[in-house]
Amino acid sequence: MPNYNSPALDKGLDILEYLSLNSTPQSQTEIAIGSDRKPNEIYRMLICLEERGYIMRNKISGKFSLSLKLYHLSHQHSSVNSIKEAALYPMQALSEFSKQSCHLSILYKNKVLIIAQSLSTGPISLSIQDGSLFPLYKTTSGRVILSQLMEKERLIYLKKDQHFNQLSEKNGKIYLTEVNNISKSGSIILNSETTHGVTDIAIPFGVKKINIVGSLTVTILSSQISETVTLQKILSKSKVTVENIYKNMGIN
Repeated sequence: MPNYNSPALDKGLDILEYLSLNSTPQSQTEIAIGSDRKPNEIYRMLICLEERGYIMRNKISGKFSLSLKLYHLSHQHSSVNSIKEAALYPMQALSEFSKQSCHLSILYKNKVLIIAQSLSTGPISLSIQDGSLFPLYKTTSGRVILSQLMEKERLIYLKKDQHFNQLSEKNGKIYLTEVNNISKSGSIILNSETTHGVTDIAIPFGVKKINIVGSLTVTILSSQISETVTLQKILSKSKVTVENIYKNMGIN
């Protein structure tokens, strides 16, 4: 990618980033030193940011601090909608490649929440309604979500599930071992426990900065598993799909 210089924009962003790191108002000199610039170099930018409402100047001290404008702008669009938009085309490409449906889910309270799906391009496809909720314990997506949590967090969520609580101590340990193995391998291929005759391929999806933990899952009718588009090929394509979603979200 070419490196395009934009001095004015760089100054503005440096000021905003510096102020975001300081909880107390800062003087023009302090901001200049903190952003490695000269005081007169940032004067006009400070005036511009103040006029646009991004920063505020204390009437007594003359020092600057961030306003709530950036917070307001960031909350005009929900994180889920942003993820759905970023996932639309990558998921469609995955469905076209695999000839199967796929869906994106996230952890919501103690459930798996479906936030997006792409239907198979074939005559028969599995559909999972956006907004549907499923238990963590019984689903492939749930296992993948749990695999991304710390062990203590996993237990906190699982202990809220009556089905997990009914397991014997031995079976409970087996389940936790399976989840831990997913954490190590980064994927799972499993016969669905909620839908007979379906094979799931799932990999982790997550955005730590906004506390999103989720899973991208391809659902395959067992009778449709073919030799031309193997499970391993679909798994590889799924990983590329998640990478493309991250790129569309601006995550490197």
